[in-house]
Amino acid sequence: MRELILYTTVSLDGYLAPIYGGFDMLTTISNPERDDYGKNEFLDSIDTIIMGGNTYSELSCIDIEMPFKGKKIYVVSQKSMELHNEVHFIKENAITEIKKLKEFDGKNMWLLGGGILTTSLLENKMIDKMIINYLPYMLGDGIPLFPKYKGESQWKLIKNKSIKNSILQVEYQHI
Repeated sequence: MRELILYTTVSLDGYLAPIYGGFDMLTTISNPERDDYGKNEFLDSIDTIIMGGNTYSELSCIDIEMPFKGKKIYVVSQKSMELHNEVHFIKENAITEIKKLKEFDGKNMWLLGGGILTTSLLENKMIDKMIINYLPYMLGDGIPLFPKYKGESQWKLIKNKSIKNSILQVEYQHI
């Protein structure tokens, strides 16, 4: 069975983005060498991307083609936002549909974003691994990584490493 991996970047105080959204936080850290911080290696290990509707909406606002060519993209949203032909929408029974996706043959799946979706998948014990990149940046308020998580779960630290520019990457496996 394929793994569902949360791979994300957060501020030191655990926020995905400022309260108004956007990706500004990701550009606050200087990166003149254009280091990918291991993201390309991660992308090679997956063939499916699952994201929430707000994340999809944010990505769609960027004036570029939909990224992640060659990957199957699923958006969990009850809204109709079908802006890209290669995107599939899960409008009902998201947990059931994602369970089915995990059973298909293929590479692992990336849970790209959405705090609400992440929380729902955590509460249903669907996330197998988390790779979290902590930026040396505090927001004070914003969109939390785990909003209103009501469950308990235990995780084993697989590895941690310091990356350029004071970024800390931690990887956890669900126990």
